[in-house]
Amino acid sequence: IETGMDFIHSSGIQMTHYLQENYQSSQAWFLFISFAADLRNTFFVFFPIWFHLCEAVGVKLIWVAVIGDWLNLVSKWILFGQRPYWWVRETGYYGNASSPLIQQFPATCETGAGDPSGHAMGSAGVYYVMVTALLVQIWQLQEWGSCLFPRCCCGACPENTPQILLIE
Repeated sequence: IETGMDFIHSSGIQMTHYLQENYQSSQAWFLFISFAADLRNTFFVFFPIWFHLCEAVGVKLIWVAVIGDWLNLVSKWILFGQRPYWWVRETGYYGNASSPLIQQFPATCETGAGDPSGHAMGSAGVYYVMVTALLVQIWQLQEWGSCLFPRCCCGACPENTPQILLIE
């Protein structure tokens, strides 16, 4: 199992190195994407907005955030993966070859297990819920010309407009 985890860690290091080398100018964008969908913003910003627009999406956001964070915690207990910035310096995986140089940022200076990434898992779940809700609304608007957000996904559309339910 250690060999498999070393391969997974080295793949993550290679991806991190590639992103840092080729997308250095996008650093602020990546940090914003990670920050925008963290648990605090999900609970205090996205949930109230989406709950007002469509109750079902707001509730779905809360469930995805809570269950996703719990699954991340359990996965970290099981895998107990090291943070890439620590692993690359402590491993013997690279042998005599030089290990890739990766930069560390304030957002990545957390302690504790690092695999799987809570930022990646949390952001992916929250963005998935919001993007699919938006896509359904856009599709509904194009298909039937009905309202974009006046609680259509929750059953408040006019009687003659077909309704698409996000959760039921």
